[in-house]
Amino acid sequence: MMDPEHSRSVPPGSVPLEEREEVLRQAFLSFQSASESLVSSYSALERRIAELSEDLTQTNRALDRQGSFLEAILESLSAGVVVLLPGGVPLYRNPAMDAFGDPHSPAFLSLLSEKGLWPPSKESLREVSVAFDHGGRSWVAVRRPVKGPEGQEIGYVFVFSDATRLKEMEEEVSRDRRLRAMGEMIAQIAHELRSPLGSLELFRSLLEREGGSPQGQEYLGHMATSIASMDRLVGNLLYHTRTPSLEEEEVDGRELVLRLSRDLSRMAASSSRERTPPDIRALVPDSPLLLSGDGDLLYHALFNLATNALEAVMALPESSKKEEVFRRIRLECAQGLAGEVSFRVFDNGTGIANEIAERIFDPFFTTRAKGTGLGLSIVHNIAVAHGGDIRYAREDGWTVFVLTLPVVRPPGDRFGGVRR
Repeated sequence: MMDPEHSRSVPPGSVPLEEREEVLRQAFLSFQSASESLVSSYSALERRIAELSEDLTQTNRALDRQGSFLEAILESLSAGVVVLLPGGVPLYRNPAMDAFGDPHSPAFLSLLSEKGLWPPSKESLREVSVAFDHGGRSWVAVRRPVKGPEGQEIGYVFVFSDATRLKEMEEEVSRDRRLRAMGEMIAQIAHELRSPLGSLELFRSLLEREGGSPQGQEYLGHMATSIASMDRLVGNLLYHTRTPSLEEEEVDGRELVLRLSRDLSRMAASSSRERTPPDIRALVPDSPLLLSGDGDLLYHALFNLATNALEAVMALPESSKKEEVFRRIRLECAQGLAGEVSFRVFDNGTGIANEIAERIFDPFFTTRAKGTGLGLSIVHNIAVAHGGDIRYAREDGWTVFVLTLPVVRPPGDRFGGVRR
């Protein structure tokens, strides 16, 4: 390379051609090297840009999938969800919000304001929950702030959950507790009544043995009827409020029906008074009909069925012919082909309306003004506890209840408690 000072003093034409060509060649090589370096840097930049573009595309796809998944979750929720901007403008709502109300309606913010949920106070940076009634339903509303990158509030999420069923369940639990307490009280009262009832029956039987006037015997019959009715009521209360233990024994079904016929005839004669008593007949086999069960509970179940039949026939109007006995009750027991024992109670009384037939075994269901609604429910429970069943039917104008019990229980299968 020549000295600049020397080059200025040397005329251009005096520089040798070879030297000028060398200078140009060196300059071209430097330019070529710089160009190659620039191309290489540009290629690397292009590759980096392509890598970043791919990463951004994948990130956007992932965000789209997450957004779609989140939206699918929100749309599948049974609770209503709405997002409000600080000014109260709805930004998002899921379909379940339709059950609560329209966030775009002016009444929506008015309702939130009425319940203390809007506008949020600056001091309220926490979750707020409020329970209230709206549109005939019970709701629980939750408000939670949405934070921005710098911690500022950029919106609010509201969740509205229908708590109607939960409130109903809480009321049912509370009612069950009250009924349980009432049941315990009733059971205690019934237990206390059992002792004087037993004494009354004892003295009544003693008076009956002593004889007396026909009028006195009639009074004793009335006493027996009243005692039997009270004992049935007390027994129903006890069996409903407490689960009795079943004592398995050999029971003669034939004797149960004959005893029931005697007791029911005595009650019918006492309750009829000036009216013609109903015709009560017992159709039983000639020999004992044995089965396994709790004799006291089985008799109580049959007694409930029979007294219901008596009340049904006594509700019929008096016949125009005094000599005609048109009120009839028939008590039967028989053994089936599979060895089961069936008790049947027939009556030609007022019958049972079709629209209530499915409810007659429900506890506390009754059509009588003074009924407790426990009689048939307890019959059902006693039947189930013995491994049997009870059913109702209509046959040729008769109302029929059939209590069916297994004659022999499987080995090792002990009786359980009466189902409440």
